[in-house]
Parts: sequence; structure tokens; C-alpha cells
Amino acid sequence: MLRIKSIVFFGLLFLSTTILNAQQSKIALAYNYLQQSKYDSAKVTIDAVVLHPDTKNDGQAWYLRGFVYKSIYNQGEKGNRQSPSRLIALESFETSLSVDTSLENRQENIKNIKYLATTLYNDAAASLDAVDYKIAIDNFDKFIKYYSLVDDSPANIKQKKIDFNLAIASVYTKIFEADRQGKSDFLNLAKQAYNKILDVDPNNIGANYNMGILFYNQAVNLINQSDYDIDIVALSDIQDNSIKLFKESLPFMEKAYSLDPRRRETLLGLSGIYFSLNEFEKSNMFKLKLEEIEKQK
Repeated sequence: MLRIKSIVFFGLLFLSTTILNAQQSKIALAYNYLQQSKYDSAKVTIDAVVLHPDTKNDGQAWYLRGFVYKSIYNQGEKGNRQSPSRLIALESFETSLSVDTSLENRQENIKNIKYLATTLYNDAAASLDAVDYKIAIDNFDKFIKYYSLVDDSPANIKQKKIDFNLAIASVYTKIFEADRQGKSDFLNLAKQAYNKILDVDPNNIGANYNMGILFYNQAVNLINQSDYDIDIVALSDIQDNSIKLFKESLPFMEKAYSLDPRRRETLLGLSGIYFSLNEFEKSNMFKLKLEEIEKQK
């Protein structure tokens, strides 16, 4: 239901002694349909209003349109992660913000945009799997678009992007691991997602560690895939490529270690990397560090 102050405002508007023109009458009619939960009738009526030349820049009309479509979303489309009514509502509230020079409904527009944008974020999070990840990306991009309109704190948006990229990178990695030959592109997508995080937060431990693991596992998989009867030239190429991958893994793993020296997985990773690079002294050093931590448990 509309808030009391909105109801009062509409009441004052519609009960004005001034003779209402045709479009104002339609706004009143759309509002009445909304009050009666006749959403289809309200939608058709208010759509005609915002398309009319006399009211296409009417902030109140766009606000009411947003509320109509928000109601439709709440009533029957909440289970639809690609709800069309939600997007129309967001577009309408955004337009109301931009054309309502009187700022009558500014706070209401902001509140409704925040609410609907948050549902986009929640649906994006719920779609983070191998089947619906594209829906997750689309909803997250729309969340960023609309939430950025009403949240003046860049830190909030930054953290949301970091959290989402960590999650989508994990999805990409799982898709790749399920079919390394057929889904090799997803390995690069995972790396791109982690790089997006490191571009804005170089000290993000999760992105550093996971990036290191991607290169590390790539090297190990390359070695494990080699046949016993492989010729010496091919074997040399595999060794060279695996060493290159271990070296690419190393700076990320070292960074993760500097951020959390007691993390078991990082110590294991560093010990394995240095062992593979034939730096046995360093490998043993990290192995001993891990043993010391294990003893303290």
C-alpha cells in the first residue's frame, strides 16, 4: 500500500477544486485501480499517461507508474528472477527522479529504487551456479546501475563488486573443473574476475590465494596429463610450461601468505610451488612452518 503521506498527497491532488484535464483524470483513475488491486487496469491507464505529450514529464505520473509495476512484481513476479515488471518499475522511479523538479517524491523514489535493486542483488546471489550464472551477471549489472543512483557511498558499491566477483569466479572454476577440455574458456573467465578484484583491492586475500591456486592447479594438471611414453621434446615442453605456470602462481601465493602467514592452504601451496621449482630449501621452510602451526592446535 502507498504510505499515508502519499495517499494524502494524491487525495489533495485529485480533490482539487481546479477542473482536472483528461490526463489528470487518468492519473486519478490509475490510482483508484491500484487501490482496488486491479493492477492490469492500473498498468494500461498509467502507461497511456506517461506516453501522452502533456504528461510525459510528469514526475508524479512516473512515480505512480513505478508503484503500479512494483505492486505487480510483489504480487506475482517475486519468484521470477527475470521479472519484467521489476525493471519497468525501476525505470519509472528513475525517470520520476530525473523529471520531478519539485522533488515531491524524491525520498519515495529513492526508497523504492533501493528496495527493488536489493531484490536484483538477492536474485543474482541465488543464481550463482553453473546453470543460471548468466542471469546472476545480468541481475548484478542491473543492481549496480540502479543502486548507484541512490547510494552515495562508493565503498558499498566497491565491496558488492568484490563479493560478486569472488563468487562468480568460483562458479567459473567449478564449470572448468567439470570439463577442462570443453570448458577451457571458463578458466580465463575466472582469472578475469579475480583480476577485477585485484585492480581495486590488491590486498584481497581471497583473490590472491585463488588466483595462485588457479595457476598452481593448471601446472599440476598439465604434468598429470602427460603420457608415460611421451617423446623427449614434448616432455620438455610440458616441463617448461608447468614451470612457467608455477612461477605465475608464486607472486599471488606469496602475497596471500604476507596477508595471512598462518593459513594452512597457503603454506601448502608455497611448499608445493617451491618444490616444483626445485627450490627445496624454501619448500622445506614452508613445510616446517605448517608443521609448527599444526602442533599449536
